[in-house]
Amino acid sequence: MTLSNAVLIVLLADRIHGTDAAIRSAAKRCAKKLPRSQRDMLFKIGNSPTPRELVGHLCQFLPD
Repeated sequence: MTLSNAVLIVLLADRIHGTDAAIRSAAKRCAKKLPRSQRDMLFKIGNSPTPRELVGHLCQFLPD
């Protein structure tokens, strides 16, 4: 799995489920499948009290 795949999964979890619990679960699940050097961002989303805000912030800075 690549970091791009993991970000896409988290964004889809937000879009489809729209709950903090779904986003946390997806982020933690994906983080375990990434190399250690790329896990930091997903663990921050997974451990955040408001993961939807972090995902929204992440969407603003994605390249087109």
